[in-house]
Amino acid sequence: MPHVREEFQPTLPVLVRRRFGVPERTTVVVLLVALVLLAVAVVLVRPRVDTISNVVHREDPRFTMEYANTALRSEEPQGDELVRLEGRRGRQTASVTVQPLELPAASGDVAHGQLPVYASGHIRELAKEIDGFRLTAQHRARINDAPGYEMRFQTGGADRRMLGIDLVLLPEEETTEGALLLSLRRDVEGPVTLTKSERRFAERVSEAFRSLRYGVIE
Repeated sequence: MPHVREEFQPTLPVLVRRRFGVPERTTVVVLLVALVLLAVAVVLVRPRVDTISNVVHREDPRFTMEYANTALRSEEPQGDELVRLEGRRGRQTASVTVQPLELPAASGDVAHGQLPVYASGHIRELAKEIDGFRLTAQHRARINDAPGYEMRFQTGGADRRMLGIDLVLLPEEETTEGALLLSLRRDVEGPVTLTKSERRFAERVSEAFRSLRYGVIE
């Protein structure tokens, strides 16, 4: 054990040995392991806490979104958009947008009855607008207790491809008021396999897309 000046005696390992009979070396090892674990926790947790920003839409329909500002930034909305987030990392560029959506007034279980009908028309429009459009999935979805209908699609090939998600969202099952269209577009250049950093960026974009909550949350 290293020599400790008299005025700093007794040390913690000495006190633990006298009180509980634990060898001093064992106490030192336990303390070092605890410090390492604490350092790892700070590295893993604190950056995520410190880099989250909110975007709040305070007019009807009111909603709040969260995004990692190390991956995305808030930009001026375009056209009818209420929110636009954009980012770039390596071979990828991405955007997340939110637009108001006017659906015909209806009663009953709107989420299950009307959203699939709207989605069919929306898919046809996307196929007209986007060259090489390929629908990969469509299904009912729910984001933070809000019901919706999700459409996934892609374009391009091995050298360049666009991955897209459009999601129609309602504040409640039985109303069309406050409907929103969430859109995610992610362009990737080069090989299909992503690096660890690129996968992390894609995850941050997806987290922002799925963070929307109806209402103002400070």
